[in-house]
Amino acid sequence: MNKQPSVARIKVELQEKGIRIPPELVGRLEAHYNAPAVSTGRIVVCLDSPKGDGELLPVFIVNGKRGAASPYQLTETSPGTFEVRKENAFYTNVTLIPRPPFYNRLTSGNIPMYKVAVIVGPGHLRSVVDQRCVYQQTGQACKFCAVQYWWNAAAVKQSEQVAETALAGYADGSVKHISMTTATLNTPDRGLANLVKTVKLIHAGAKIPMMLESEPLLDHALLKSLLLEAKANGVTSISINIECFDRELSPDIMPAKGKIPFAEYMKNWEIALNIFGKNEVSTVAVVGIGEDDASLLKGIETAASVGVMTFLVPHSPAVGAVFEDMEPPSAERMLALYEKAVGIYQKYGLDMCACTAGCVRGGGFSAIKDVARFGV
Repeated sequence: MNKQPSVARIKVELQEKGIRIPPELVGRLEAHYNAPAVSTGRIVVCLDSPKGDGELLPVFIVNGKRGAASPYQLTETSPGTFEVRKENAFYTNVTLIPRPPFYNRLTSGNIPMYKVAVIVGPGHLRSVVDQRCVYQQTGQACKFCAVQYWWNAAAVKQSEQVAETALAGYADGSVKHISMTTATLNTPDRGLANLVKTVKLIHAGAKIPMMLESEPLLDHALLKSLLLEAKANGVTSISINIECFDRELSPDIMPAKGKIPFAEYMKNWEIALNIFGKNEVSTVAVVGIGEDDASLLKGIETAASVGVMTFLVPHSPAVGAVFEDMEPPSAERMLALYEKAVGIYQKYGLDMCACTAGCVRGGGFSAIKDVARFGV
């Protein structure tokens, strides 16, 4: 009898290849499950924790163009029971989160709430509060990014609409923690001020742990002011995202953002650590956009040495991105990098599992937390 693959391996293999969704299943998934963007190739499935304690571990999948040729197919074996089959043989059982009640509601501006924020894992609400990126508007888009097409969402969302949606999800029991990010705006705060406005509105209605994501701010006094305000209003975690540690490659991959000096990241991380503390400050590095392992591991260690954890995310080529036809990183490469990264965090006394809110806690976008918890 073949041994069941580890949770981490299943996650990286599904994220590498995508997952075919039979056309006859799409309508049912949209109507009854947490699948508001399944028709545009984005879906969350959940795996059972190897501890057997009933915990569900999410896998966020962006199919892109490769999903149609994936060897993995979602199958409903009986009403409400799902499995993934690989080349028509059983691969793994999966659970789909039921459609959250708030998806059926409208904001005060008559926008469906599922177009404002979505569930990306058990209890994890996520919103890209503004999807209009100045870098795309000026022809300097990051080549791996398709933020304008994220999920099946309204491109522009008012803070009030995001807060209404978050509080509706909290009231119906769907939301336990929140992560929010934004495309880069042409303002000194780069969009962070709008995120802080949003968390203040949410915090006024419910005390929910929240995480924000931002790019570095060159105005350090402004950054400190906004992060202090965020912390006072329920934000427990912050990610200031570098995406690519290779400073020679990054200006080509990220024509605008890639020119931000590494010293600015270090200063922004220092400010964030002074406010949020150990295990609550992270950055994101995208794997598979042209970098080599040496640059990644060197960057991870540099960040860890000052107290910042790197949330490694495999590049999932998305339709609409410059790199939409690029091959994703292999599952084997991702597992090896995760294992080495976890060793680095242990060396510096960092614990990814201690993060209070957001994508690191939710774990749907990356298997690094699963490797930290359960091994490869």
